[in-house]
Amino acid sequence: MNESKVNRIQKMAKISPFQQVHERLGATFDQYDGWQLPRDFGNPLSEQTAIENHCAAVDLSSFGRICLKGPDGLELLEKAGIRAEQPLTDGSWRWARQNGQTLRIGKIPGEVVILTLPGQDQALLETFERIGRLQTPDTDVINLSNSTAMLGLYGPSSVQSVAPVLPFDLKPLGPGGVLKISFFMMNLILFRGSWLDNEGLELLCPAAAGPMAAGSITKARQKHNIIPAGMIALRESLKNKELL
Repeated sequence: MNESKVNRIQKMAKISPFQQVHERLGATFDQYDGWQLPRDFGNPLSEQTAIENHCAAVDLSSFGRICLKGPDGLELLEKAGIRAEQPLTDGSWRWARQNGQTLRIGKIPGEVVILTLPGQDQALLETFERIGRLQTPDTDVINLSNSTAMLGLYGPSSVQSVAPVLPFDLKPLGPGGVLKISFFMMNLILFRGSWLDNEGLELLCPAAAGPMAAGSITKARQKHNIIPAGMIALRESLKNKELL
């Protein structure tokens, strides 16, 4: 493929809010599910080891994020054929299934936040919007995938490593929990857990705040042994869990 064609294709890809941070860390880029994301930071095997055994920071921009805001969020889930493995209560998230797809659903007061694997959010959005307009008009369907940044800290030591870095307290957020907080006039959503079904922390924030969030973690990465990891490492870990 000639260079001009490569450049045209790259221009079509969505750019992560963390792009500049990745560049400073020496990432090599490729396209994944319509996004330009880090392929690796020089050593995919070490990055995968950090994801599974210690603490790695991973860009989750290509993963879907949908919010059902209003009184009928749980009803809308049911009408869309989404079944959580356990009852949803405020402050918790659960694994769920819909038409053979794996989802993760978090419940906070007045809102339901749905996380999907890459490339699976658009069809779900269309289903929600079609059903919601007719049967649950008081609940809004909001596509967060393009308006938010999503950073994952994955690995057994992730919460312990990142807690001293973040400017807010993680103690109220137990395993399997989800929390919405307001910080400097921004709404942040935190999931305690990961797509790998082990310890982790996922941070959703406004896209414009993504570089600040990632930058603060990057500055402390050596002190707290937080390894930046690319999509090669993350996808291999997901394949091991039979999610890809």
